[in-house]
Amino acid sequence: MNRSFLLIFLILHFVSVAAQRQLMVCDVETSEPISSVSVQSSAGVFVSDSLGLFSVPDTCKSLLLSHLNYESRLLNVNEVRDTVFLVSKDLGVREVVVFGRGKDDGLADRINKMVALNKTDAQLLAIDPANGGNLLALIGKAFGKLISKKSSKAKRREKAREILENY
Repeated sequence: MNRSFLLIFLILHFVSVAAQRQLMVCDVETSEPISSVSVQSSAGVFVSDSLGLFSVPDTCKSLLLSHLNYESRLLNVNEVRDTVFLVSKDLGVREVVVFGRGKDDGLADRINKMVALNKTDAQLLAIDPANGGNLLALIGKAFGKLISKKSSKAKRREKAREILENY
């Protein structure tokens, strides 16, 4: 009796194992396995292990794979052999430049000069396009600069005349 029960149990166990399909999830660029990928199917939700492996029943027709750092992917199980590749998300992290305290060769000053904005560029950047900007004020400032340049030229001429007269 015990042998027949054990034999039936083993047969059912092997049949249930055979009815599952094991797949691996990898990064498309590095081909490295991805752990903790959430796999949703009609049979439930599965999570890939540290080697990127997960098992799904043969009754599943489609899978939805999702991960925080990767684009979600919906796929048909019949089209997949043994490996599923995911594309990483562009997280939009900007480049960071770090300067240390060391020998001062003037590099920081040269970079600041290259990045520095003049007043006109800073004013143009300060215009808020959502509000339509203050175009009239910008024109007034540009016109004011033209007038001040003319007046400064006239002042320079007068000083030059005074110097020549007093010489």
